[in-house]
Amino acid sequence: MRKLLLITPLLFFCCQLLADKEIPKFGNIDKSDLQLKECEFDKDADAYKLISYRYVHFDIIADHFTVVAENRIRIKILKDKGLDEANIKIRFLNHNNFENINEISGYTYNLDNSGEVEKTKLEKSSIYIKKLNNRYSEVSFTMPNVKVGSVFEYKFDDLQRSIQYIDDWYFQDDIPTRISEYTILMPSIFKFTTQVLAYQQVDQSSDLVNNNVYYHGNLISNHADEKTYIIRNVPSLPDEPFMGAEKDYLQRVVSQLSRIDYPNGEVEEVMSSWPKLATELLDDDDYGMQLKKNLKVAELDAQLQNVNDDYHKMLIIHDFVRKNMNWDGRETIYSTQGIKTAWDKKSGSNSELNFILIDLLRDAGLKAYPLLVSTKDNGTVNTLYPFLGQFNNSMAYVVIGDKTFVLNAADKYNPAYLIPYDVLGNYAYVVDKEIGGWIRLQNPKDNWKNMVSLFATIDSNNVMEGNASVYSYGYAKNTREKDWIESKSTYSDRFTDAVAGMNVKNLEVSNENVDTLPLQQKFEFKVPLNSSGDYKYFSLNLFQGLEKNPFIADERKTDIDFNFPKSYIIVGKINIPEGYEFEGLPKSIKMITPDTSIVMQRILQAETNAIDFRITLDFTRSVYAASDYGFFHEFYKQLFNKLNEQIVIKKKTNS
Repeated sequence: MRKLLLITPLLFFCCQLLADKEIPKFGNIDKSDLQLKECEFDKDADAYKLISYRYVHFDIIADHFTVVAENRIRIKILKDKGLDEANIKIRFLNHNNFENINEISGYTYNLDNSGEVEKTKLEKSSIYIKKLNNRYSEVSFTMPNVKVGSVFEYKFDDLQRSIQYIDDWYFQDDIPTRISEYTILMPSIFKFTTQVLAYQQVDQSSDLVNNNVYYHGNLISNHADEKTYIIRNVPSLPDEPFMGAEKDYLQRVVSQLSRIDYPNGEVEEVMSSWPKLATELLDDDDYGMQLKKNLKVAELDAQLQNVNDDYHKMLIIHDFVRKNMNWDGRETIYSTQGIKTAWDKKSGSNSELNFILIDLLRDAGLKAYPLLVSTKDNGTVNTLYPFLGQFNNSMAYVVIGDKTFVLNAADKYNPAYLIPYDVLGNYAYVVDKEIGGWIRLQNPKDNWKNMVSLFATIDSNNVMEGNASVYSYGYAKNTREKDWIESKSTYSDRFTDAVAGMNVKNLEVSNENVDTLPLQQKFEFKVPLNSSGDYKYFSLNLFQGLEKNPFIADERKTDIDFNFPKSYIIVGKINIPEGYEFEGLPKSIKMITPDTSIVMQRILQAETNAIDFRITLDFTRSVYAASDYGFFHEFYKQLFNKLNEQIVIKKKTNS
């Protein structure tokens, strides 16, 4: 790379050709597409991507090798819900002029009252560029005159001052695609490693194209490798319950420059390594240099004055940053404003808050390091490819004796002893010259646990009334604590929404600010029962959020990811009214999956006028492959039939 950047401007001719004749020219529309009422292979689609196209080639612009990606998108609007597709946003990295978006143009097509094509041009005045922060900007525009039945298309060039990084190409999206085509033209001196990650048939072609590259009048390359990848009739990726990051499941092409073969026989290996990237990060003004800032905080020093234990020092510093700093919602691995500015403003990006945390931990004598992480919604890290673009956050990695901790100061609710739940299960990279390397973010001892204890009485008016206590441990506490502190007025909805007629009052929540204790939620409740003649019906499955089976679809495309092992417990006693008795009481049961990873047990013991019960449901695995969905789906169906099995009481005949 270094050698190529020293080359003076050279003549580099590229010729763009659409490799597939199925793609009509930009600006031309077939009436049949305007008359189209639905996607041929997805009848329920709100919009239909007719063309998804990218052509990548290399050029010399202002002494820099530049990757030029020519993009073109054409979309048919089928329903009202699809109209948002016309609002286009393109984010790009403007730091050091690395990336630029230009040559934007577009048209919207409609049929007028006489059945003729009406064409509306995207005006340049409707295209806006907004700076998001010191590293990123955004181009945005809304396609004109779009309504149900419209077809619109737009194109743009994405220029990046690099030959080493080529953006992944995604064949798939959240709407179906008729044809997705990706072509890349590479001078023969550049050797790329490419992965095609797809389950559909990918039509591939590879050709040698005459393509002369000159340096000071000397020919250094006389041909280029042109590769084309095409998938047709690409289904949308459904939004399924408990799925991981969407992009982990999208069909795509991944490429990286591995070496440069010079005409004189010299070979330059350019695929970077993780240690090399870590060193570069530590020398970066917006990363490693931020960890050398000296933040003097007298208030914190006073709290640490008589604390000698490193673990308690860490807890105090972690808690101090969480209470005094606020995350501004930005996700980035860098500091875009500097941690001193962030500290003064008491607000910053996720990484800025964590850099502040690392600085303060180091000032207190603790071993703390930046940790590159990717959150669940950002996707799984590929440890084979040294791409910084895989990460969207920097957290703190702390070593105390033989124990390690992962801290995120941007999360006010995750305790120091738990790995942040939004990165759990992924790989992360410790950025340090001595101990740097990969770690797996998991601890089998940490889990999600929720216990419900309830005592109730059923009266003669078909109403169950009683008291309940809910105890949320570990990861179960995180989201509940956040909801309670930030949305107290609607917190009781989690106990009332799933059961018709459920009423909750006198809600009391405690331990919300004590990391070592479960979140305790106590309340009184009242719910009407279903009845028929002399019979009344009620369920024991209350207040766990297990009332509705989320896995009702017959098929599934993505893995099931619960994020952590889970444990549910419901215990209690329910009294029935005088003059009633139990009818056909369900049996105590135990259900176990074939791999023993899910165990449900129900124990019932009836007295004359009351029933004692205990229901437990334990998940020892957090992830189930989509290929296992058959047995999982059937087990869940039976599981929820048992969980929601009704207890029946009837009026005694002699009463």
